[in-house]
Amino acid sequence: MNNSVTHCLICFANQVTPLSAPSFDGDYFRCIQCGVVKISRKALVNLNSFAEDKRAKVSAWVRENQPSVVGMDDPDKATRTNPPSLEQRAARMLRYIDEHHPHGAKFALSGERIPRSNSASGPNTYGHPLVAIGWNANYEETQYMVSEVMCHELNWLSKNDQGSYFVSPKGRLYLEDGRRGMQSVQGFCAMWFDTQINALWTDVIKLAIEAAGYEPMRIDLKAHNNKIDDAIVASIRSSRFIVADFTGDRSNVYYEAGFAHGLGLPVIFMCRQDEIENLHFDVRQYNCIPWQSDQLQKAMQDLKHRIEATIGRGPK
Repeated sequence: MNNSVTHCLICFANQVTPLSAPSFDGDYFRCIQCGVVKISRKALVNLNSFAEDKRAKVSAWVRENQPSVVGMDDPDKATRTNPPSLEQRAARMLRYIDEHHPHGAKFALSGERIPRSNSASGPNTYGHPLVAIGWNANYEETQYMVSEVMCHELNWLSKNDQGSYFVSPKGRLYLEDGRRGMQSVQGFCAMWFDTQINALWTDVIKLAIEAAGYEPMRIDLKAHNNKIDDAIVASIRSSRFIVADFTGDRSNVYYEAGFAHGLGLPVIFMCRQDEIENLHFDVRQYNCIPWQSDQLQKAMQDLKHRIEATIGRGPK
């Protein structure tokens, strides 16, 4: 491993902190734009041919998924990923802005830009956390998203005479509405309700959600008097995240995962190892947790770690 990394090997931002993984064949570092990156040597070779637009998608994919290791096939997987909608991208940026500039604190985007290292190969543009968080192609598109989309079109940000931005009242109302779900401790499970994979619920998903500090919920185990569709929609809306297992190729799982994704809720994807190749294209592009019937303990630990890495430890 190279401990003398001076710039991000994905996006070229020069604010990086080398991390230690002595036996790992690759590089391990924290990037201001991509987040924590542990990238294999084979993935680096694959990245060498990537132009700026493809690297931007890899940067966004790594920032959002934070995989334990960026493997050889992950850069290609990232470039095939459909980015979130314009509003979803803006919402991700708004949450980051509010977390780092709370209570209406003002910020100047131009004051936070990070020039790429002169020693790095690649285009001489800028790196910034909002580039990856907003799935933007470059720093210039990030500026456009802030000034035109978030400020003028959505009115989530306001701009003062000095050129600084701050979260507007409309932006705060949007965040407060979204935090109703953020305050939830419920993890919703979408899966095939069949006895042949019932152990996936009892020995993997339920235990992993509880071990991560949340309350697991499966709709067939919840008493309700409403139509099943209404109960599903209400339960997803009141959840902090959703675990979706696509074993059995069930249309309801695709629907529930898509609905949650549209709400901006984190969706954690799972599938039995022998069926991963059968996943629909729009799901196959995500970082799916594979599981095997004879390795349920490993699957439980993998899911617990993914929940904690994606959402954070729960309060329970």
